[in-house]
Order: sequence, then C-alpha cells, then structure tokens
Amino acid sequence: MEKKQGVLKSFRPVFWLVILFEFFERGSYYGVMSILSVYLTDILHFAKEDVGLIKSTIQPLLYFLPIITGALADRFGYRKTLLVAFTLLGGGYALTSQMTTYSGVFLALCVMGLGAGAFKPIISGTIARTTDSENSTLGFGIYYWSINLGAFLFPLILVPLLKNSIGWQWVMVAAAVGTGAMILPTLLFYREPEAEPEKAAAPRTSLVQTLADAFEIIYSPVILVVSAARRRRAVAVAALVIGAAFTALAARQYLAPREVTAASPGEAFTVEGRLLEVTVDRNMTVPDAWVVEHEAGEEPHVRLVVHQPARVEAEAPAILDELGLPGLDAAGLVRMVEEASRPLRITVRVDGRGGAFSVERPSADSVVLRVPDPGVWTTQREAILAGLRAIPRLRVLPESVVDDLFARAAKRPFLLAFIALVLLVAAAVILLQPGYRRAGGTGRLAYMAGTVAVGAAVVWLLPGLSLFARIVSSVIYLTVLALYLMDFADLDRYRDHWRFLLLIFLYSGFWVLYFQMFDSVLWYVQAYVDASSLNRFVNGLFASLGLGFAWRFDVEHVTVINAGTIILLQLLVSSIVRKTRALPTMITGIAMGTVGMAMLAVSTGIWVFIAGIVIFSIGEMTAHPKFISYVGQIAPRDRVATYMGYIFLYGVIGSSIGGVLGAKLYVHWVDQLNQPRTLWLIFASIGLVTIVSLLLYSRFVHRDETAGGQA
Repeated sequence: MEKKQGVLKSFRPVFWLVILFEFFERGSYYGVMSILSVYLTDILHFAKEDVGLIKSTIQPLLYFLPIITGALADRFGYRKTLLVAFTLLGGGYALTSQMTTYSGVFLALCVMGLGAGAFKPIISGTIARTTDSENSTLGFGIYYWSINLGAFLFPLILVPLLKNSIGWQWVMVAAAVGTGAMILPTLLFYREPEAEPEKAAAPRTSLVQTLADAFEIIYSPVILVVSAARRRRAVAVAALVIGAAFTALAARQYLAPREVTAASPGEAFTVEGRLLEVTVDRNMTVPDAWVVEHEAGEEPHVRLVVHQPARVEAEAPAILDELGLPGLDAAGLVRMVEEASRPLRITVRVDGRGGAFSVERPSADSVVLRVPDPGVWTTQREAILAGLRAIPRLRVLPESVVDDLFARAAKRPFLLAFIALVLLVAAAVILLQPGYRRAGGTGRLAYMAGTVAVGAAVVWLLPGLSLFARIVSSVIYLTVLALYLMDFADLDRYRDHWRFLLLIFLYSGFWVLYFQMFDSVLWYVQAYVDASSLNRFVNGLFASLGLGFAWRFDVEHVTVINAGTIILLQLLVSSIVRKTRALPTMITGIAMGTVGMAMLAVSTGIWVFIAGIVIFSIGEMTAHPKFISYVGQIAPRDRVATYMGYIFLYGVIGSSIGGVLGAKLYVHWVDQLNQPRTLWLIFASIGLVTIVSLLLYSRFVHRDETAGGQA
C-alpha cells in the first residue's frame, strides 16, 4: 500500500487537474449523447435520417480532428489549445440548448465537435509528458477511470433529474456550464508541461508546415513504398501491379450492379374481407407481449404488434377478442405470427439494363424488384408501389420503405475508389515534389492547382455520391497537398511512423467489437434477452429494504454495466499491469474481451449477458490504458500531442467498420435467419484475428523502445 501511495504522490498537480477536466468534459458529452437522438426527434421533430446525418458528421469530427489539433498544440502550446477547446465546447452546448432549427442545431453541434476534437489530444498529451515508465500505466488507468466515472454518473443521475424536472434543453445547458467553467481553472492553475530541451531550442515552424507535418504519419506507408520503388526496380514493378489491380477492383466495385435489401415491417393477411397486419418486434423490454392498433390510411386495417411470440398461443383468446375478427381462430393466429416472424425480404436490384422494372418472387420469403436505374422510382412510383402491393403480404407496405430502398440503391460504393484515388495521387505528388521545390511561386501554385483539379474532377463529377460524401472526400483529399511540403530525407522517421500506424490499424479490430455496445448489442437486448429474473432480484432487494421502487433493466444499462465495471476495477487492474510489457498486456486484454463477446453466444439469459459484458469490460480496461501509455512512451517528446492525436484513429476505424458491419451482420444472421449465436461467434472470430495480428506484429514488426520505458 505504501508503494502505491508513493506512486500516487509522484503525479504532479497538473496531472490531477487534467483528470478533473476529463471527468467534466466526458460527463457532459455522454450526458448529452444519452438523450440527443430522442431530443432531436421527439422534442424538435427532426426526421431520423436527418439526425443520422448529424451523428455521422460529429463522430468522425471528434476522432479525426485530434490529428490536426495535436500538431497545433505541439506548436502553439497546450494551455492555449485548452482555452480554445473549452470555449468551443461551452459555446457549442449552449447554442445547442437554444437552437430549434435543423441548420442551427447542426452548426451548434459542429462547434461542440470542434471543441471536443481540440480537447482530446491535450489531456492524453499532458499525462504523457508528466509521467514516466514508473507511473505511466497507472496514470493512464486513472485517466480512463475518470472518463468512465463521468460517463456513468452524468447519464445516471444528472440527466434524468434535469430532463424530467425542468426540461430536456437543460441537459445541454448543464453541459455548457460543466465545460465552459473549466476555462477558469485553466487560466489560474494549468501549467504548460515542459517539452524536451531540444524542442524548446528548435526554431518554430510555420503554421502551414505544422499542418503538413501533422500528416507525415498517415502518409508514411506511401512515402516508404515510393522511396523503395525509386531504388529497386522489382519494388517499382510490384507497386505498379498491385496499384493497377487495386484500382481495377475499385472501379469494378463502383460500376457493378447494386443490390439493397430491407425487411417488410409487417405482413398483411385478409380475414373475411378485413385486413390484418401482423408485425413481430422482439423487444423484450416492452412489458406487453402484444399490442393491437387500429390503423387509418389508404386502406384502414387492424395491426397486431407482437413483442413476445412465445406467449401468443397461451394468450390467443385475449388477442382474438381484442382483434374482433370472427373468422380467425387460435391456430390461424399462431400461423400468421410464425409467418410474420420470417419477414419478407424486399430487394432492389439495379442491373443497368434497359427496359421497365419487374417484380420477381424467387422464394416465398423474398421479393426482387429489378430496375434499370434508381431514377425509375421518380417516374414510375405509383406503378412500382402497385406491383409490390399486388403481393398479398405487402398490401400495407409503407411508401417510406420503398423510398429508403431506392435512396440507398442510388448511392454507389465509393470508398475503394476514393482510397485508390488518394494513394495514386499521393504517389504522384511524392514523385513530383523535386520539380515543385525547384519551381518558383507561380510554378508551385500550378502544381497544387493541378493536384486539386484532379481530385475535384473525380469527387464532384462522378455520379452516385451524396453531397455529404463529396464534401468529406474533398476535405480528406486536400491532405495530399501536405506531401509537397514534407522532407523525405530521414526515412527512419517514416519507418517509425509506419510501425505506429500499423499498430493503430491492428488494434482497431478490438474496437470493432467495442462499438457493438452502441448498436447490435442493444438490438439483441431488446429482441432476445429476458431480464425478468434480474428485475425480480433487484426489486426483491428494494422490497427487503422497505422500498417500493419498481426497477426494470433497459438498453441504456448496457453502457452502465460497462462503465460501472471499469469504475470499480480500473485502478486495481492498472496497478496489476503497471510494470508489464505493453503488447503482451494489450493482447491479454483483447483476449478477455473476445471471450466476453463469445459468451453472448452461450445463452440469451440476462446473467450470462451481464457476465459477458463484465468480462469484456475487464479486457477493455486491461488493453486500452496500456495502449495509450505505450504510445505516450514511444512518441518523440517534441511531438507527443501529435502522436496522441493519431491514437484516436482507432475510433474512426472501429466505429466506421463496426457500425456498418454490425448492422449488416445483425440483419442477415438475426433478423433474417434468427441465429444470434452465429453473430457473436463471428465477432469473437474478429477478436481472434486481432490477437493473431498483434502477435505477428510483435514478432516481426515491433521494435523494442528501451529509451522511453516499458514497451
């Protein structure tokens, strides 16, 4: 105990100050995020698709901006960057609480996102600069603990208190106060963590050069390949062949026929001339096993929503009485529910061939709508709807479902094509750089203008891209201009950058699993996990204490389990792994997380589910603080914030891949095939691939960093 107290005393006052900053910033963020989607749809009445656009803008902003803000902080100072960050955070939250228009809320949240992106690398950079190999692991463990303490307390206590007593917008006001108030302690108490002496003595680079240097890491693989190709013909030939093959693959994917699928939201049945729509929504958190609704519209009908299909047979008399359809008996009702449990899959297949659309039935549970081009939905909308609704099970198909299908079918897959564009242009810029350096001002401007024109021609003239995709792609593409300003003489630096970038990419595999906590795991809890035994246990405890409070497990408690486990055990785990080597510790943590994910395949019982989430959380708290600590130890001391900014790429990769992959796998294996066990085994296999990849990295790529401390 004395030894641990000695380690705690080794932390400087500025360390504890930034831990306080992290607690209030993360608490404010997770507090707002816990209600934001519902607030925007139910209170401000925005469309869900529009809310999705806001979310898909903020998340990449939060995780990508630290690449730039970390470099700026290394140049201008951490204290100044913190002041800017808290000003933007407080202002963004305050504006969000007052805005009621879509554009106003979007802008306000972008201001908040700018502040959060500026804030992220400063805290981890300060901790990295003020710790050493003896206390770094524990320091980052405390840092991670403070994140989860804020994420646990604010949504659990403050958010419901404010939302239910004085209004939803006061959650945003509280977040504005919680972050804006941090300006005062920053001014009074924050002291700039010192850099290495050579950093202080070095001449300050220009702002443009600072921004260019920020992208050294991300382009390091291209720089190394082009440099090797210049020296060796075999490398040049291999690079050309691989580049041509990848470009051809990207073009083929972009031009290939598209196919998008959705499940019908309900099945239509006719009972003695009356229409009955049956929808199976396996939401186990809804107390009612079924609900009967009387729907108006084009064709008035009765709608039966079943949340617990297993109870339909036992409760058939009550359901039949509520439906009021004399020609329907219990056996017929059970059959309809079983049929509706296998949703009819509607596929729009864009084949590029001429002619009119056609509706096909390849199987009893699927419909294929073949169209030459998504534009036919605009010109032949009524005919298409009539063709689909001619199928008895689709008589009440909402027009919005088909709208969404055609909107998705109109989008072409651009990711591979964009990656090919950036890689090819980046290689060309590296080869052209000597000419750029010899040219004068006008000549250099021509080089850059030509590079911009190539990207603009591709991004803005290709069909099938949304405006949002064009804007984001353009911003990312412009980073290739930084290659004109880089110095390629010191290739050892770029080799270090490449090792670091590869580590982040491999480590992101674990975060593909983590981000399922916000998507597929929540859907699974709603549809399959029966929490009644837990509810009885908790309410029994309340009753034994004389409390009549009726508690019920709900989806938001998944993140509470995760954060609560980390709060209870993080400091203990950090103390245990304080002096263990980084990569083996990270691999051990990822292995535990993989086991936790695999446990979800064992049973749908609530206790097994909780055990799986707890084990996953222990793995997370073992791996992640060690990863952050390791990066802080290997980072060049004059570029700590820059490296700390790059570590958030795991969030960009993990959230983007995890969100799309999780949704597609869930729809296929759970919604369509009713095999949730297979879903979790697939995710566990992703964890295994991550473990094997890191073992190979440790064996063949990792270079031991003895100068900085434990590696």
